[in-house]
Amino acid sequence: MKNTIIELGILASAERPPGFLLEPFKWAIPNLIAMLRDQPEYLSDLIHLSRTRMHLIGTALAHVEGTPSSELARVLFRGSAEMILDATVGHQPSGLKRAVSVMPSFLMEAESYRGLVKLLAEPDAARLIFHTFEIRDSTIRAMHDVPDALRRVVFSMHENIGDMSSFSRGLRCIAMRSGKLSFDQLVAELARARQPNQLLAKLTSIVESLPLPDALPPARVEHAERIDSGRQLRALGKKWGNCLESYVWNVEHGQCAIYLWRDAGLQAACSVTRSGRLGWFLDEVKGPENAELEPQDHNKILSAFEAVQIPSEAVISSIAQIVANDNLTWRPRPRRRRVRGAPPPVEMSLPDLT
Repeated sequence: MKNTIIELGILASAERPPGFLLEPFKWAIPNLIAMLRDQPEYLSDLIHLSRTRMHLIGTALAHVEGTPSSELARVLFRGSAEMILDATVGHQPSGLKRAVSVMPSFLMEAESYRGLVKLLAEPDAARLIFHTFEIRDSTIRAMHDVPDALRRVVFSMHENIGDMSSFSRGLRCIAMRSGKLSFDQLVAELARARQPNQLLAKLTSIVESLPLPDALPPARVEHAERIDSGRQLRALGKKWGNCLESYVWNVEHGQCAIYLWRDAGLQAACSVTRSGRLGWFLDEVKGPENAELEPQDHNKILSAFEAVQIPSEAVISSIAQIVANDNLTWRPRPRRRRVRGAPPPVEMSLPDLT
């Protein structure tokens, strides 16, 4: 009778959205529900799941295509760490146990687990991971995407800046804006820096030498037309019920440009902002009443702006953070010290009260 009740509960969950107890599993939720629906005896294992096993399951599912088999489900919920890794990754990555101990209390992206396994196979990268005090998705992206010559110094900056995941894309944007440096040449120039402050100084110097961008981005981008009139922006903001009126000052002072995209029933306001000498970037795309667009519509607009060299602002976010923090005091990496026992107390002689 008990198993029947559990089974009915799991089956019913398929018709309702998963509750907050499953939120830490994020992208793996559908696989978990499918496994528990077919094999409800593992529900108690899910309730008592540790954070370590959660990340082991994330690592395993990131390396498995399709729905896990019944045999794999048994390994994931009740097998040892060695069994889980051998059955999915194919080997036991050295250093994964220590890496799991500093991961967040929820699953990272599937790509992050695959990237982590690849990085642990590289001695230099594995050494950096072993000494970090926190591993997030941005940590893996920062190390995986950054050229080897810059990996060590960029990784040390990651602890102070935060999200360095777009660093390499930002370098490609700088190389394109310079007109005289290729990506490889830019990396070689920056690789001369051995410390964060040295890299910061070189990067700032290169950015300051970039040519000034055009006064304004193009008047038209495919189906989007630039709105230069403050009166039109106020009228559109009132009609759409959004905050377009607040952009008037920035538009009139050359810091921002607003485009109205109209094509086959799709309407959207596109905000393009200037990031100093780095150029113009697509900041935000919203529909009437600040409605979010469908992913395919958003990607279509993003591709149109990229075609005229106006990429998403996310491309340059890491570089912009670094340049903006030119007076940042770099936090040294804390050293592990051996804890010694307390010295014996000093003997005290009390006065003779007699």
